[in-house]
Amino acid sequence: MACSIKSRLSSKMISGVLLMASAFVLYFLYQSEGGKILFLPPIGIALFLFGFYLSFSGTNFYTRFRGMVIFMSFAVLMTWMAWDTGLHDYIVNSSYGSFLAGITVKFSVYLLNAAGYHVTSTGNEITFLGDSKVQSFDVLNACSGADTTILFLAAFVLMLVDQGRLAPVQKLAVCFVCGGIGTYLVSMMRVPLLGIIGYHYGYDTLETYHMYSGYLIFLVSIMVFWYLSLRWINRKQVFSVVR
Repeated sequence: MACSIKSRLSSKMISGVLLMASAFVLYFLYQSEGGKILFLPPIGIALFLFGFYLSFSGTNFYTRFRGMVIFMSFAVLMTWMAWDTGLHDYIVNSSYGSFLAGITVKFSVYLLNAAGYHVTSTGNEITFLGDSKVQSFDVLNACSGADTTILFLAAFVLMLVDQGRLAPVQKLAVCFVCGGIGTYLVSMMRVPLLGIIGYHYGYDTLETYHMYSGYLIFLVSIMVFWYLSLRWINRKQVFSVVR
């Protein structure tokens, strides 16, 4: 009897993990097609949520992270809607996007030179002066972090919905500032990493990394931000109640 229950639980968890993995497969397919297959993101979100439920329902892990996973899924869905409605392009191509791209170029040139890769920049083009498998690469407005601002704002709005009635305004303001700065730093760090990959492995590897890494890196960083900030807010609230 115990073996039968354990077997069902194992098969349930494996099925859930496979569904979550299929969501990432759909993400890669969506990216490889240039974002043209617009129905893939909502399907991927649904598969991930159902897989998460199958794998972890009834566990402490599910109870602890259920809200965060649901909110992150809504944030991704809102971002997909921003792409579909043209809001993403409007933000990226605005003067705000150009300004952030210029900062990203200067930051990347400084960091690459500090790391021993001799580079210079002309406009938004970064050029390697030494022996490199990639002579130069452009930092477009889309690489500036302007688009991840949409994701962060969507995630923070959902955080406000969840915590806004309980958390003091000062704490939410600290989370907003730290999350915004952290999100932008993560976006900027991706550009010199692209340069280093291109320097050693060539343009094809750089392009593959560029295509698939952006939102995966962002989602990991925003989940870390969300986990730490909610943990901090809730801990402070518990402390104040006990006191």
